[in-house]
Amino acid sequence: MTMVRWLAVAGTSLLALASTGHAQETTPIPEDAFSAFESQAPAEPSFSDAQRAEINGLIQQYIQDNPEVILQALQALQQRQQQQAHQQRTQARTTAALGSDVVDPERDPIAGDPDGSVTVVEFFDYHCPFCKRISRGMAKLAEDDDVRIVFKEFPVFGPDSVFAARAALAAKEQGLYHDFHVALMQNRGRLSERTVMRLADRVGLEVDRLREDMQSPEIEQTLRTNFQLAQQLGIRGTPSFIIEDEVIPGAIDLTTMRRLIQSKRQS
Repeated sequence: MTMVRWLAVAGTSLLALASTGHAQETTPIPEDAFSAFESQAPAEPSFSDAQRAEINGLIQQYIQDNPEVILQALQALQQRQQQQAHQQRTQARTTAALGSDVVDPERDPIAGDPDGSVTVVEFFDYHCPFCKRISRGMAKLAEDDDVRIVFKEFPVFGPDSVFAARAALAAKEQGLYHDFHVALMQNRGRLSERTVMRLADRVGLEVDRLREDMQSPEIEQTLRTNFQLAQQLGIRGTPSFIIEDEVIPGAIDLTTMRRLIQSKRQS
């Protein structure tokens, strides 16, 4: 990438950055299974300290020569924030209207305190890289007091994801959902059928029984319900969370998650 091209990208990125408000680490639902997940981003350019200093100077000069870009960026940011606020109010009303349809203790796998005063619902896919990134934090959150975590299997990355989700839900019948869930999340390669069953055996599941339970019509209905709920709430990628009545898209680190939970607890 040439210096001039980099400068052009950097300058126009000022507007783009403001217009998005903040980066949401969420994986959008792909149109065709694994193709989006398997594509690799191009390597980021590497610059020397001298080049970085030159780039910083060029960006400063660009802003001085085109000060209107700052106003445009602020206007775009304000519009984006207004849209987000409207969407959050709409989602909150929808969540309240759906009521018990959001969480069903009989249907949904639950970790943490089943009687916790604050409920965190996670929509995820076992092939979502951002879901995997925060999985250790979610496992630690399950150890906190007075927090209920509800897992919504949301397999959007093709047949392998659907197979893993079915297996995870079937593990609930043997009382090992959470152990299996953690194992699936920590796996760093593609979750083929063989890998899923190997992990199932490793956490102590009876594999033959697991395969049989995977065919349950209740599991099919759970997945359909999760997809319908996601559509109703405007959830378009993974991970996505519902903390009480608020829908929050994108990966959330453990510290931020605990802060949001505390805020809900005090409200």
